[in-house]
Amino acid sequence: MPRTEAAPPPAPPPERTVYRVAYTLAGERAVRRAEVAVVPGYSQESDIPRILAARLTGNPADGRRIVLLDVRER
Repeated sequence: MPRTEAAPPPAPPPERTVYRVAYTLAGERAVRRAEVAVVPGYSQESDIPRILAARLTGNPADGRRIVLLDVRER
């Protein structure tokens, strides 16, 4: 019977940075708050509006409607 090697352990998840974000939608007065995780190699800080838009509308292209008011690393 051939000897099989055990599969290597899965790679650890990439480091991520979590940001606390205050934002509004263009044309609205309400301020919304959210936490957004940015994973190096997948996203960066400049992607935050697109990430929020995808959560709200399902369409990352709506990111241009997101107005960031405050971005702080958690």
